[in-house]
Amino acid sequence: MKPVRLTVCGWGPYKGKQDINFEGLDRRGLFLITGPTGAGKTTVFDAITYALYGSLSGSIREKNTVRSDFADADVPTYVELVMTHGGKEYTIYRNPEYLRPRKRSEGMTKEKERAVLTEPDGSSIEGSSEVTKRMIELLRLDCRQFKQLSMIAQGEFSKLLSASPADKTKIFREIFGTDLYERMASYLKNQSSSAYRQVMECRHKMDEDIEMLLRGSLFEGEAEKEWKELTAGESYYYEAIVAFLEKQLLEYRTQWKDSKQSFEKSEEQVKKYTEKAARAERAQSLFEKLEAEKERWTHLKDKAPDMKKAEKILLRGEAASVLQTAEARKNAAQEYVAELEKMIKDSENEMLKMQERKEQEKSFYEQKDCLKAAYQWENEKQEIMKACKELRERRDRENEELCKLKESYLQAERVEETEKISYEQAEKAYRHGIAGILGQELKEGIPCPVCGSIHHPDPAERKQDMPDEEQVNLLKEAFEKKQQKRIELHGKTTACRSRVEEINKQLEEYSSKQKELEERLSGETKFIQKYLTEYDEAAFGQRLKEYEHILAVLDEKSTSLSRQQKELQAKREEARARCEKWQEQLLGGGFKSEKSYRSAQLTEEELKEQREMLQDYARKCHACKEMLAHLQKETKKLNRENIGEIREKLAEQNEKKKRLFDVYVKLGAGLQTVEKGLFSLKEKMGYLSKLMERYSLLKDLDDAANGNNKKRLVFEQYVLASYFEDILQAANIRLRVMSAGRYELRRMQQVSDGRSKDNLEIEVLDYYTGRYRSVKTLSGGETFKVSLALALGMSDVVQAGSGGIRVEALFIDEGFGSLDGESLEQACLTLQTLVEKDQLIGIISHVPELAEKIENQIRIRKTNAGSSIEVMVS
Repeated sequence: MKPVRLTVCGWGPYKGKQDINFEGLDRRGLFLITGPTGAGKTTVFDAITYALYGSLSGSIREKNTVRSDFADADVPTYVELVMTHGGKEYTIYRNPEYLRPRKRSEGMTKEKERAVLTEPDGSSIEGSSEVTKRMIELLRLDCRQFKQLSMIAQGEFSKLLSASPADKTKIFREIFGTDLYERMASYLKNQSSSAYRQVMECRHKMDEDIEMLLRGSLFEGEAEKEWKELTAGESYYYEAIVAFLEKQLLEYRTQWKDSKQSFEKSEEQVKKYTEKAARAERAQSLFEKLEAEKERWTHLKDKAPDMKKAEKILLRGEAASVLQTAEARKNAAQEYVAELEKMIKDSENEMLKMQERKEQEKSFYEQKDCLKAAYQWENEKQEIMKACKELRERRDRENEELCKLKESYLQAERVEETEKISYEQAEKAYRHGIAGILGQELKEGIPCPVCGSIHHPDPAERKQDMPDEEQVNLLKEAFEKKQQKRIELHGKTTACRSRVEEINKQLEEYSSKQKELEERLSGETKFIQKYLTEYDEAAFGQRLKEYEHILAVLDEKSTSLSRQQKELQAKREEARARCEKWQEQLLGGGFKSEKSYRSAQLTEEELKEQREMLQDYARKCHACKEMLAHLQKETKKLNRENIGEIREKLAEQNEKKKRLFDVYVKLGAGLQTVEKGLFSLKEKMGYLSKLMERYSLLKDLDDAANGNNKKRLVFEQYVLASYFEDILQAANIRLRVMSAGRYELRRMQQVSDGRSKDNLEIEVLDYYTGRYRSVKTLSGGETFKVSLALALGMSDVVQAGSGGIRVEALFIDEGFGSLDGESLEQACLTLQTLVEKDQLIGIISHVPELAEKIENQIRIRKTNAGSSIEVMVS
């Protein structure tokens, strides 16, 4: 990549747009970027880096903070780079994210980050990440690699000379990206530690299995003694313990089988005596039940007379219960007849009262039409009176308004007369003064516009207080306005007077109508006049409805009474027939009189109790007979045995069975414990063997990668040492020229600190003395020469290691102020030897001597209003 033109705008210390044309600088290749401290020299490389990758060259600066504080609000912030690569030209435009004023309103808005790459064929790529991806693909360098190859940053390589080996490792790790090897070593160490923890965890679990076996008293005699010897130490010999447990497992199985057989034989004896005891207990229970059933049968036979009496009572009660339905029908018929008689009597009394009420209201009902008409007249009279009241109130308001309008009209008439006089006087004065105006404009020899004479011996003079035409027009306009106002008031007054006259006319009509209605009402009877004063129309309507209701109810009740009387006659016949039928049924049921029927009656609950008692007695008798027959049959072939003796023998066999069962269970639990422990130990031993094999391999790799070896050489240090040797070899080529063949660098073969695993210390061979000494003994100027040589050597190595990528532009931001004149001349000659065809080398420095030695310059001027750029080409 070779820059052709760089444009920055509103960027860092640069207030406005600044252009840097590199085309004139590439003829000799070496150029100087000079200016005061803080003027923006390194900002040039920052802008190139940002244009290519969207990030800055330094680690402190951030791309969102590059907006110039000197830039005006309407000045944009962007970078545009025109460059060549592979003989083709590319243009890159980028702007960072920053705040700018809104275009259509107040306040600030955020300008989004934007990037555009224009290809040689005119096509374009947009988007920050897309442009960065294309540049990495084109240059075959990412941002970190580009900064390592194209920028020798200020002070970075002078640190290598005095830095500790650990610090050198960090610096070279960043430069060559060897943190992969450091991460690999850390990964192997973590894996080794993890494998070791797994081994110890497995051993711990095996120890727990053994301690679980120790907690149980599993072995006796010689086996117990041998077991204690195997588990006596702090660590266990797992193989011997497993062999011992396998042996004991066989013995346990034999003992467990023997105890099982003994327990099963004892269990058969217990079963035999249990069955014998059960048979004896059953026989005894049957004999006891037989005696109990005999006693029960005797007791049931004693109750037989009482049961016969109860049966007779139940039969009479059931017969009486059958007659209850017929009795209920008879009683219901009689009760209905009584109820009908009462209803007829009540209806007759109610109709009598309503008839009396009808006669009382008869005269009122006969005059209902006259009363309706009177109420209608009265309502019309009230409405007329209400309307008259409203009209009088309205007439009063209109009269008041009429008085006001009359007064306003007279006032307007006077004002109009005054304005009219003023206008007519002014108009008259104006007409009389027109001759004076014409006379003022006459000139000798010019014809008069009135008489045509060219001689004007005595022209009329204009009066001083004469109004002009505009004043006359204003007075006329004022007069016409007052006249119009007076006309409007006259129209309003006339309209108001018409409304008052109309209201008076309506009042006369209403008064005539009211008088007519009053005469009609006064001509009615005294009854109607009195009724109107005592009752309102609503009360009249209610009374009329009540009377009409009485008429309707009387008619309805008369019809209903006739129907009820017919029904009563029919129901009386029905009741008499039911009474006769009831007497026949009473005799048919075995009852001589109603008294005997009443005495035999039982409630449903009593009938139920009697039935259940008799049924229960019958069931008990039947069940007792059946049970006696069954028990006599069962006990016919049975003999009574001594149950106590049989139970004692059964208890002895149960005790023996329990002892054998405890032994059987104990041996079974021990067998299960030994089997489980042995299986777990054998399984974990197999797993432990695999873990140990894996741990051994990882531990060897960990020791090799992390320096736990005879040479104490870390794998990353081995890789870095190879890079370091190449850098020192390339640096010595430049250092021989700059030091006139006096100095040569090499890596120290012996580590100064035996505890350290780093071996990147530098020593210098001084050919004047023929001895090696520490780089810390070099002077300031010598230190700069060594640092510059080291930086250039590193650039060569990194460039060679990047697939043969050729750097067409190199920037050196290194301090030259510590050099004397001779050393400065040697440094410039060394840099000049680096310049090849079509290659640019820019030195960023403010040392005045460099400005004298390097003619091609980019000068940056710093002011209190921002910096500016000037390109000077020899």
